[in-house]
Amino acid sequence: MDFYELVALGGLFHDIGKPVQRAGKYGKENHSLQGYRFLFELARETGKPEFELMALFSRFHHAGDMNDGEIRKEMERIKPARFGLTEEEVINALWIVYEADNFSSSEREEGQPQASRPLRSVFNEKMAYQLRELEFKGINDSPDELPHPLPPEEVRVDYRKTVEGLARELSRVPFKVDRLLPVLEKYLTFVSSFTAENNVISLYDHMKMTSAIALAMARANCTAGDVKAGRCRREKRFLLIEGDFSGIQDFIYGVSGKGTLKYLRARSAYLELIGWDVVLEILTRLGLTRANVVFNAGGHFLIVAQNTEEARRELEKIRLRVSEWLYRNFDGKLYLALEWEEVAGRELGKEGGKNLFKEARTRLKSRLNTRKLRRFGEVEGIFEAPKGPGRLEECPVCGREVPESELEHFSYSDDPEAKACKRCNELAKLGEKLPKLKGFILDKKAHGEEGITTGPFRYLIPHEKGNPVGEFLLLKNTLDAPKDIPEDTVFIPYPVADYYKEGETGVATFEELADASSGTKRIGVLKGDVDNLGEFFKNMDSLSKLATASRFMDYFFKVYLKGVIHGKYGDLIGEVPSLKPWPDKPDIVVVYAGGDDFFIVGSWNQVFELAFRIREAFKAYTGDGRTVSMALGYFDEKTPIYRMADVVSERLNVAKDEGRNRVYIIERTRPEMDNHPASYTWDEYKELWKNYARKVYAGDGKLVKDLEGKKALLWRILQFRELYVRDPSSVRWAYLTAYLLGRHKLGGLFPKLVGIDVRAIKEGRPQEIYFVDGVFKVVLMAVRR
Repeated sequence: MDFYELVALGGLFHDIGKPVQRAGKYGKENHSLQGYRFLFELARETGKPEFELMALFSRFHHAGDMNDGEIRKEMERIKPARFGLTEEEVINALWIVYEADNFSSSEREEGQPQASRPLRSVFNEKMAYQLRELEFKGINDSPDELPHPLPPEEVRVDYRKTVEGLARELSRVPFKVDRLLPVLEKYLTFVSSFTAENNVISLYDHMKMTSAIALAMARANCTAGDVKAGRCRREKRFLLIEGDFSGIQDFIYGVSGKGTLKYLRARSAYLELIGWDVVLEILTRLGLTRANVVFNAGGHFLIVAQNTEEARRELEKIRLRVSEWLYRNFDGKLYLALEWEEVAGRELGKEGGKNLFKEARTRLKSRLNTRKLRRFGEVEGIFEAPKGPGRLEECPVCGREVPESELEHFSYSDDPEAKACKRCNELAKLGEKLPKLKGFILDKKAHGEEGITTGPFRYLIPHEKGNPVGEFLLLKNTLDAPKDIPEDTVFIPYPVADYYKEGETGVATFEELADASSGTKRIGVLKGDVDNLGEFFKNMDSLSKLATASRFMDYFFKVYLKGVIHGKYGDLIGEVPSLKPWPDKPDIVVVYAGGDDFFIVGSWNQVFELAFRIREAFKAYTGDGRTVSMALGYFDEKTPIYRMADVVSERLNVAKDEGRNRVYIIERTRPEMDNHPASYTWDEYKELWKNYARKVYAGDGKLVKDLEGKKALLWRILQFRELYVRDPSSVRWAYLTAYLLGRHKLGGLFPKLVGIDVRAIKEGRPQEIYFVDGVFKVVLMAVRR
């Protein structure tokens, strides 16, 4: 074990005594001593003396315990030389982890800890979590339960099972950061890092960030003397490194041709792998671990690192290499802005009531925005004409210009004349393999030909079976490393929302999804993202809190969305607008989901219902602490995907502009007045569905008995609505509606449509008839033959 590994591991284990103390395993001793005893016991039971070394970091990480004399006495017992370490290295490591713990927890408020207090939700601190394991799988490969916060008085915590499971798995895994992180994440995600009232930081994220900060300090040559003198707190020894991709939508959806859905999923996966390739290159060159990644989701990442001349030089090289590679491979359509900000230890949290971490991130964001404005400015000669033999020709699939000689037969097409560039063919092969893959191996050596493509630094190799040999293994939807993984291969859990409806040749086609629709044969497209999340993250006051918030948010879309699609969590979702019973195998394909947004296609009626299922599950998951907006579109199966993406993106912007926490259901006409929104609030539409759809729609593509053969009546009401839209001050629509319903003896069916709402006029609100088109149009699509 070298010094840097010691520091990283010490940071991971320093607070291991907290759940042990709360379980009462060793009486009433404090968590430092209980963690010390717990690790010594593990060392004895497993025969792994490394746990004895880690026990020091539990015993000595609070100010009152940091006594070099006492530390040296303890080292006489442990004998660091057994591990290839000197006493001075261990002392330096202990002081570094002590200070890193202070930086990682600097957001904590004063308060008296109580062991029975559960973890509060980072999205709504009035709500709290039950103690549980983090699980990625259940029946149908999705979690059976959605972890959701409850009123604190309903939560009961018993740490004994948590500590038993933690001890059992720690005894089995290799003593390496990459193998220990998933075990700690599994058992400590829902453990509170501090049991003062309203703590929202997961113990896992606190320990992970302590390890990250400590390793950055060690790489910045911090010593025990620096810590004691406060130099690491005052001096800018750290870098916050942020990367943010732009051009993502054009990259993923700007394609055409046969096999589009499989190809889209491949492009989406490819983009995420490119991001991982860059992140892992930064970690490798700077000598860091995955713990140093604060978040990596949605084409956006943040890393905490050391501020040294060598680190900055390596980052410059990485930025140039990535920019050149992206420009050369994608003609400037995709760009990664990569920037860093120098910060002092005290700027990793709060000080004197001031959010210094927010200020540091604001400076970094400003640098990042400037970098985006100078897109590819680091690349020399980008305006020069390309050199090389032969003329350029546009790839029919992605639109990129490549030498004519590089165009090959496109593997998705039966037409022998159909061609595509090399990259498109690589991704076509990847699209074929994607549903069957266990994950990806990222390595600087190629392992074969089929389905292999490249990032800026590594080959991205699909892993289906066999021994996963390579530099990094990204394994889908599990926290458990495979037993056959080589010790020198770094294991990375890789959660991904990979649900798809299987068609005749793998992923269902647009044609197959449209055919599965109820009534009119259309493709449904759903796009959504979380409201005001950037502002929410911007106000975080520590690395640990940001890590908790971003991870929990990412996992809703990457882990639990699949369970929503499988029809799980019904007790939390409740009753939602629906046109048919939810199928066991929904006709849905997730193109992308992660970070804070998603893009889903499927049979239109199922996509329509799924929007409400996602919203209700998300509301429960965040304890009603965050909101989400969505937009729906319904298209002919032959509509180009880029057109679908453009339409739903425009509609989502409308929903956001009209107040957020809204859904754009269907295209609507409206007066040129600000008080007539095109979208609906979620609860508003659910109420409309209850008041109108349930009165006219019997289910299974049929109208209720009283309206059988009277679809024209609903169309007439929509025509009267158009009269209102043309002139909201006129009342002609009201008389005509009342006459129509009276003639058909249905006057009591829609009482709010018969007459004028005077209060709505006084309050500047639309009349009820303005809103009904979003319900009736959906019903009429469902009953169309």
